[in-house]
Amino acid sequence: MEDIDIFEEEIFYNTPDGIKICARISKKIKKEPMGNIIMVHGLNNDMDEDGSFIKFSVIFNKINKKRYNTLRFDFRGHWDSEGKTEDVTINGELIDLETSIKKFDEIIGVESKYIIIASSFGAVASILYILKNEEKIEKLVLWNPVLDLEKTFLNAITPWGKTFFNPTGYEKLRTKGYITIPETDFRIGRELVQEFKKIKPYQLLSQIKIPVLTIHGTKDVAVPFEISKKYGIPNEQSQFIAHDCEHTFIGMVGVVIEETFEWITTGKISNDVL
Repeated sequence: MEDIDIFEEEIFYNTPDGIKICARISKKIKKEPMGNIIMVHGLNNDMDEDGSFIKFSVIFNKINKKRYNTLRFDFRGHWDSEGKTEDVTINGELIDLETSIKKFDEIIGVESKYIIIASSFGAVASILYILKNEEKIEKLVLWNPVLDLEKTFLNAITPWGKTFFNPTGYEKLRTKGYITIPETDFRIGRELVQEFKKIKPYQLLSQIKIPVLTIHGTKDVAVPFEISKKYGIPNEQSQFIAHDCEHTFIGMVGVVIEETFEWITTGKISNDVL
C-alpha cells in the first residue's frame, strides 16, 4: 500500500503559562519514521524562517521519501502565536520549545528523540533546552546562530545590531521600556535585554555532548560569523561549514538544506570547511 502522510497540518496548543502557540506538523502514518525533526526560528521571524523552513520541509521530504516527522512553530509574540513582541523573553521561548516537544511526543504517541534545526536567535532556547534534556535530542543543527548576545545586540560588532542598540535605542528603552528593531514592529523589552546581559550561549554550547552542525555565512551583517567559527564545534562529533553568503542564505538555501540532510543522515559532510 502507498505510504500516506499528513503534510503540514496546522495545530494550536497552550503553554503552562497560558500562551497559545501555532505550529505545523507533518506526521508519518503508515511506515516507521527515520526520525523526528523540530525547526526553531529566529527573532522577529516565524516558522517559515524567510522561507528556508518551508523549503526545508518540502525538499527534505522529497529527498528522503517522507521518512521524518517534522514540527515547526511560532514562538510567543511572533505571527500566529499569542503574545506581544515586547514581552518576548528567552525564558518564554524555552517554555514554548519545551511545550512544543511535549506536544510532539503526544501526537507521535511515544516519548521520542529529536533533531533540532535552529536558525539565528532560535539557537539560544535550543541550547538551553538541550542542556536540561540532552537525552531527548539526537543532533543539533545551527544555521547562522546567535551565540554571543552581547556582541550581537548590547555592544554589537555587526552593522545590524548597531542600528538599534545605540544611544537613541537605549534612551527609548529607558523611557518607553523597549527598543524597536528598525523597519519592523518588533519591540525588544527590558526583560529580554536583561537576559542578553546574563546568558552566554557560546559558553553553554561548549557543554553539549551531542553532535552539532553549525553553518554560517561569512557575509552575515546581523550575527557575528567569527563567534560561530570559534565556538561552533563543541565536540569531536561536530562540524562547521562556512558559506560566502549573508544571514538568510540567499542563493544558498538549497545547498544548506542538502548539507543539513547529508549530515543528519550520515553524520558527516564531504565539503566541510573547518
